[in-house]
Amino acid sequence: MGGQPVVNETSIMNGLRLIFRGDATESGDFALRDPVSPSDSAAIHGVTGAEIAEIVARLNSAKSTTESSFQWENDAEFSLISLDQVGAFDRFFEDKTFEGQGDNPVTFAVGRPSSEFTAYLLCKFTQNSALLASARARMVLNRMRQTGRDGIGRRSFEGDSLFDVISEGLRATTLRITAVKSRADFETLANSFLFHAAYNTDAAARIGLEAMFRPQAIQRVRRSQNGSLDAPRQTYEADLVHHYLMGVAAEIPLLEYLAYYHIAEHFFEKVFNEDLISQVRSGITDPSFSARRNKDIQSIVKIVTKVKGQIRDEGGVNEQRALQLVLDRFVSVPRLVADLDAYDADLVDYYASSDVPFAGASKVSIRARDEEVVRGAIAKRIYKVRNALVHAKEGELPKYAPFAHDEELAREIPLMRFAAEQIVIAQGKVL
Repeated sequence: MGGQPVVNETSIMNGLRLIFRGDATESGDFALRDPVSPSDSAAIHGVTGAEIAEIVARLNSAKSTTESSFQWENDAEFSLISLDQVGAFDRFFEDKTFEGQGDNPVTFAVGRPSSEFTAYLLCKFTQNSALLASARARMVLNRMRQTGRDGIGRRSFEGDSLFDVISEGLRATTLRITAVKSRADFETLANSFLFHAAYNTDAAARIGLEAMFRPQAIQRVRRSQNGSLDAPRQTYEADLVHHYLMGVAAEIPLLEYLAYYHIAEHFFEKVFNEDLISQVRSGITDPSFSARRNKDIQSIVKIVTKVKGQIRDEGGVNEQRALQLVLDRFVSVPRLVADLDAYDADLVDYYASSDVPFAGASKVSIRARDEEVVRGAIAKRIYKVRNALVHAKEGELPKYAPFAHDEELAREIPLMRFAAEQIVIAQGKVL
């Protein structure tokens, strides 16, 4: 996120209005039309303007912020994502506190977000217009309203603030770290705690923001309306389909990217060998070629020797060259541009103006006229990103850092996915 968080009194008020029946008063408070009583405590009538201002001031005073964390002088709070589908981490560590020891003790607490972090998540959630149109958003909104009515939530409700109600409804989990003295290594402490927890319990989580608080992952831009989906008119290779399904289902960007890359990789050896055959055939069928001239025969031998040398040196076919051959054969650049534009109108310009720092990959002007040059540049960018994901030698730079570079990697996924889709479709056979 960098810089100041995108949270202010107005965005919080707008979020509250979206969930609850109420509005701002002349004094700056948010008053509920229908007070909520989610527990045995007194009814909650709203949020004071002073509480909202205090929350905004607290968030804006953070020394360091990211999309999923706020760090102050003596404490920090990190959003967590459980790394298993059944939420074992959340259940095992729910509302637990671990007290540190020594001269400078550090306390770790896992549980529902603070009021400040809840306000931040509320703004992220309600500002995501694409998400708000989804069924999942309606479910979350209904859950927050229901928590406000009768306290139904994943925990027994304890709290007397409207932000406590929202926190229960969001079902988010954060890690709060508190130190006696000022520190600048809270993220290191957080990752140390997560390793310690996973090592001892097999319950794993990572620092990050759940999908519902982030800009939407790739949604099928050509998704049909309910009831209007046609029956398929082609069959597709099972191996390619399985890789594609793995990519669509993957929740970790690295796995998603590699699943789509494997679709292109499926054809590397085939297109590389066919390219070699084409080069040899072109040479021996050229009118200037004569089987009686040694130099002509030697020119063909050089082609084969060069390729065999590359295969020997690289332990296989030249993958970047093979990737470009696959793209040349199966991928239409205009269609790729159309898919990218339909998904995100700014993405093609992003590729043209931005490299990939963690991979050392260069910019790509996908709208350039020469399609062969464009596909060559795309192949270089994709291949360097792939190498950064699968190689992690110590001291090797640039290289991919798990989770830390996920936001950058996520912007590379549409390019790889839409290219992979064309490759799958090109193999289709009419029913």
